[in-house]
Amino acid sequence: MRLAFKMMGFALATAVSGAIFLPIGPSYAASGEEVINARADFMKDELGGHWKILAAYAKSGKGSLADVEENAMALAKLAKKIPEHFPKDTGRGKYPDKMTRALPVIWTDWEGFKKDVQKLADGSEKLARLAKEGNKDAVITMIGSSGSYSKTKIGCAECHKTFRGARVKK
Repeated sequence: MRLAFKMMGFALATAVSGAIFLPIGPSYAASGEEVINARADFMKDELGGHWKILAAYAKSGKGSLADVEENAMALAKLAKKIPEHFPKDTGRGKYPDKMTRALPVIWTDWEGFKKDVQKLADGSEKLARLAKEGNKDAVITMIGSSGSYSKTKIGCAECHKTFRGARVKK
């Protein structure tokens, strides 16, 4: 009886530890569609949320250089997570254009994709340094006074031009 109880405890501990150490993230979602939806949320809500604060500062002077520094550093950290949101075969060609804007070139030029992601991380860190130094003019020049990510010099535009397809009306 005692041995059976110990065996049950061991089995339970093994199951729990296995569940705890399972990889978790968008690439382990149950379906490609879930990965795509999680990726879109990450790009729009997390990255986009920080970008909006930077754009508002450059475009209309809302916020402070401290806000720019904080949000640029957040972008730099989040940028390093971008590749994990793009597991193989979760783009156009495998899924409808209306579902995703991720182009197949992401996976055929994975090193180029990661290089552009690194440009965003590096550009965001540089922006944070400029903000910390109080260099308002350089900050606005880097963000771009239009507030458009496609015109910024922190690294958004390069990746979007090469690896993101046009929006398709739903």
